[in-house]
Amino acid sequence: MVLEPKKTTIAYRCPDCLSLIKGLLGDFIPAAGMLRLKCPCGKSHLQAIPTPDKEKIRFEVPCLFCRQDHHFTVSKSVVFGERLFLLNCPYTNMDIGFLGSEEEVDRAGENQLQEISKLAGMLGVERLQDLTPEEAENEGTLPDAAVHDIIRFVVKEMEADGAISCPCHSGSYETAMTENGILVYCTVCGASHLFPANSVSDAEAFLHCETLELTNPIKNPDETGG
Repeated sequence: MVLEPKKTTIAYRCPDCLSLIKGLLGDFIPAAGMLRLKCPCGKSHLQAIPTPDKEKIRFEVPCLFCRQDHHFTVSKSVVFGERLFLLNCPYTNMDIGFLGSEEEVDRAGENQLQEISKLAGMLGVERLQDLTPEEAENEGTLPDAAVHDIIRFVVKEMEADGAISCPCHSGSYETAMTENGILVYCTVCGASHLFPANSVSDAEAFLHCETLELTNPIKNPDETGG
């Protein structure tokens, strides 16, 4: 009996031309080899490299938000599983890589485009590229990812407990990293609150926050004050 090699669709959105780039990833990549998925515009590519033990795959995915590559190591059982698997930008928590069936990947790519278009509108920018200021490419211009993770965890806990309020009472809240701190915002009405996040101690201080009221409309991150 000949077993069919496992395979999955992999995709990312090019930061330069915004095209959704798709390819087919198989579990037959040699340990010393790699898969390179390159955008036709020639300005970005995704890499998939198996670990020496062949049990996991390392992904290098370009990010249309940070304008830098993010690295992920995922077990083959997840990569070639039946469910859609998403790779997220550690700074914005937005999806940047997709693994799964072609139909699921296409659907996720469409959802991603709608989300980032909505975010661009809420932040008052005309182009998707303006969501990430050029200064963000330099190390240290954005809060540390660990700080963002702590605040986002607390925000989601508060959201589940109904401890966050905003003018529209949507109950749907997200976080975003900006040059001035971590922005907590309502995904419906745009009300927000900015937390300074220069260190992990700033984030730990937020752990003592029991309720949060969002009032100020979201501004462009470059214009947001404390």
